[in-house]
Amino acid sequence: MTILTGEEIRRQWQRGAIRIDPFDESRLNPNSYNFTLGDTVRVYSSPELDARVDNPTTEILIPHEGFVLEEGRLYLAATAEVLGGAMFAPTFSARSSIARLGLSIHLSSGLGDIGYVGHWTLQLLATAPVRVYPGMEIGQMMWWVPSGDIICYNGKYQGAQGPRASESWRTLDRDVARIRFPGTDGPGMDPARVGAKAATLARLAPRVPVPDLVAVTATEFTDALAPQTVEQIKAIFSDLQATVGANIVEDAARLAELLADIALPVYGRELLARRLSEVFTPQTRFAVRSSAAGEDSTTASHAGVYDSVLDVAAADVPAAVAAVWRSYYSLAAVTTRLRGGDLDPAPRMAVIVQAMIEPDIAGIAITGLDPTDPDRVHIEAVRGRADALAGGVATPDHNLLSASDAARIGQLVDAVRTQLGRPAMDIEWVRAGDQQLYVVQARPNTARHTGRRTEPAVVRLYDEPIPADIPLGPIGPAVAHFIAKRRMAVQLATTLDLSTGVAFVVYVPADPESSWYSALATVLDPALDGARVIVDASEFERQTIIDYAHLHTHLERLLATTPVGEPLTLLVRQYVTGHRGVISRHTGGEYYAETSTDGLLAMNRGTAACTEIRFTADMPAPAASIFGGTANVRHMVEFSTRLEQQLGPVTVEWVVDPDGTVHYIDHTVLGTGHPHAFAQPAADDALMLAEGRCVGRVVRVTDDAVLQRLSVAPAVSVSGGVDVSGHRVIADAVARAREIRADGAQVIISARHPYAILAALVGHVDGFLFDSASRLCHLAIILRENHIPAAVHHARHGTLVMLDDGAVYTLTPSGDDRP
Repeated sequence: MTILTGEEIRRQWQRGAIRIDPFDESRLNPNSYNFTLGDTVRVYSSPELDARVDNPTTEILIPHEGFVLEEGRLYLAATAEVLGGAMFAPTFSARSSIARLGLSIHLSSGLGDIGYVGHWTLQLLATAPVRVYPGMEIGQMMWWVPSGDIICYNGKYQGAQGPRASESWRTLDRDVARIRFPGTDGPGMDPARVGAKAATLARLAPRVPVPDLVAVTATEFTDALAPQTVEQIKAIFSDLQATVGANIVEDAARLAELLADIALPVYGRELLARRLSEVFTPQTRFAVRSSAAGEDSTTASHAGVYDSVLDVAAADVPAAVAAVWRSYYSLAAVTTRLRGGDLDPAPRMAVIVQAMIEPDIAGIAITGLDPTDPDRVHIEAVRGRADALAGGVATPDHNLLSASDAARIGQLVDAVRTQLGRPAMDIEWVRAGDQQLYVVQARPNTARHTGRRTEPAVVRLYDEPIPADIPLGPIGPAVAHFIAKRRMAVQLATTLDLSTGVAFVVYVPADPESSWYSALATVLDPALDGARVIVDASEFERQTIIDYAHLHTHLERLLATTPVGEPLTLLVRQYVTGHRGVISRHTGGEYYAETSTDGLLAMNRGTAACTEIRFTADMPAPAASIFGGTANVRHMVEFSTRLEQQLGPVTVEWVVDPDGTVHYIDHTVLGTGHPHAFAQPAADDALMLAEGRCVGRVVRVTDDAVLQRLSVAPAVSVSGGVDVSGHRVIADAVARAREIRADGAQVIISARHPYAILAALVGHVDGFLFDSASRLCHLAIILRENHIPAAVHHARHGTLVMLDDGAVYTLTPSGDDRP
C-alpha cells in the first residue's frame, strides 16, 4: 500500500474521502495527522474481565489540571476528533513524545478498518504514573491506499462516541459457534473434522444446489463422553478384537448401555442453537444425519449403517444429534467396521444438521454401473422421501419422471462429477414442491463390480468346488484355511464311517429378491435343522455361535450392514457339541486321550476338568465305553494312523454323542521330536505340560472372568491368531513381566487354567504354572512348540520358584494368596 502525504491528507479531507472533525491544518505532519485526547476515560470495575460478558466500567472526566494514570492499569480513552473514511486504510500510533513518557495508546496492531467513522478508542497503559490532559496531541493517524475491492466496515463499534469498552461479548459466542459448528455459509470444511459426507456437500454448495447445513464436528462427540466412558469403550473394543467379534451382540449391548445418556453439553447446545438461528429461519425443520469417518469414502460407503433423524424442530436438534451419535456404536455399525478391519474405538463421527427439504419426488442417481458406458446415469425415483428407496424397502416408480426431469437430474449429476472430479458417483437427490432439485448426498460409487452370481447359493465346503462367480470377500482366508486343513481329513473320516460336521459357503447376492432365504433353506434345512451353527463373516467377525433357527435373522442383520451393491458371503458350519469332548494323540506306541463332559471348546480353551485314558488298537477296552464301542475305537485309531502317515504327529479332536456316535472335529499338526513328548509327573503335586527349566518370580493373573471370555473365542490358536497384546489384562501382565525382567530376573505366569489367550504372553515370560490343566489344550501345545516350561501347580504371587521338567521348587516363602 501507498501512504498519503500530509498535503494529500488535506486534499482528501477537502473532497470528503477522509473525515477529520474538527480539522486543524496545523496538526498535519509530512505523512500523518495528529489527533488529540478526549475529555473522558473509562476503567473496568472488576479486576477480572470475561470476554463473554458485558464488563461494567466507570467513566472518569479528565479535569483541566490533568489526570494521573496509574502504572500498569488499563484506561480506555478516545480521540477528541471523529476520524475515518470510506476510501483509505487508516493506521495510528502514539506520538514519539508520548511514547517517551512510557505511555502506550493501543495494545493492538493500530490498524483500523476502511469505512469506520467515529471517535477512536485508545487503550492507555503507562509504565510509570503519568499525567495526561484533555486536548493534548497524543497520537497520529496515517492513511494508506488499499489494493483490491473495498468492503466497508459496518461492525458493532461503528459511529462510536467517546471511549467504548470491549463488546466482544456481543459476537464471541457467534464466532465460537462458527468454529465449532462450521457450515456451508463459511469456508470449506475439513473432512478430518466433519467427515467426508459433510465436507463433500460443502464443496458442492457453491456450484450445486445443496440445502444449507451446519456440522457438529467429531470433537463434540469426543467431548460429550466422560473419560471413564472412553476407557470402557476402549476395553470393549479390546474384547472385540481379542474375541474376533464372537461376542459382538453382547459387546454392542454393553456399548448401547454406555451411550444411553449421552448428550451435547449445555454450552454446546447453546452455541448450536445460536448457530442454527444464524443460518436458518425459525420455521426450518431439519434432517440430522451422520458424517462418520470412513462413510462415503472412496473405498466404502457405510450406506444405511448409521441412523438419520428427519423432520426435526430446532429445539429437538440436540436430542437428534445424540441419537445419531449412539448409532456409531450400534450393532450394525460396529459389525460393518469390524468387517472392514476398523478396530478403532474412538468416536470418529460428525453429524450433519441440514435444512429439511420435504420433497414431492426423491431418488438416487448413479454413474459407473455400466462398464460399456460408465457415463450413463441410472436414475430411480419414488414419491416423497427417498429413505425407503435407499433402504431397499421401496420399489422405484419408473413412470414418475418426465424426459425433462431426467435431463435436469442428468445435468445435476454432471455438475457434481465436474466439481468433485470423480466420474463414478452415487447421488441422492430431492425435488421440492417448487420443482427445484437439490443434492442431499454425494459419494463415490464403490459398487461397480460385474461377473457375480445374481442368485443365492449354498456350496458344501468339503465336497464341492466353489464356483468362480461367488466372491469370497472377507471370508476368503477362512475358507482357504478350512479347505487346506480339513477337506482331506473329512473325506478320510467319511470313508471310515466316522461322522463329521457339515460346512457350507453361503452366498447372498447384492439386492436379493425377497425370497432369497428360501433358496438357501432348501439346502441348509435338511443338514442343519435343529442344530447350532458357527458363522464366520470376516476376519474380525468369526465363530459366532447361534441356533440354526436364528440364522435367517442373523443373515438379515449382516445384510443390513453390507455396503449397497455388495453381496454377502459367509461360512456356516455345524456346531457339534455332543456329550463329551475328546483330544487324542499317538505317543510312545499307544494312544493317549483326554476327555471331558465340559465339552471340546472348554478343553481347548483350558477351562475344562479332564480325565486321561490310554489305549492301543489291540487293547481298545479302556476307551470303548467312552467312544461308543470297540469298533469306533478301531476306526479312530485307523483314522489317526492314516492321518499321521500323511501329516506327521497330530492331535485329533473328537466329539462323542450320548448314543456313541463319534464325530471328527479338527486336528493339529505337531512338530517332531521331544517338545511334544509327555513325561510322567516329576513331583507329587506337579504335572508337566512342557519340559524345560527356569527360575523366576511368580506373577499371578487373576482376571478369570475376562480371561475365560477372551479364551472361548478363536483369537488364539496353534496356527496363530489376532494380536491381543493391547488388551488390558494382557498388557498389564506384560508390563509386570517387564519390570521383573528389567532387574535381570525371569518371570513365571501363574493362572487358574491354561487360558488360550495367555498365548499372547509367549516371548514376554519364561514359564507357566496352572492350578489345573489339560496337556492337549491349545496353550499347552503352543508352550511345547516354543520350548517354554510349564506345569500344573498352584503358585503364590511373588514367590520365587524353580520349574524343572514338571518339578516345582519353592525357593522363597514370600508371596500372597491371590486366588
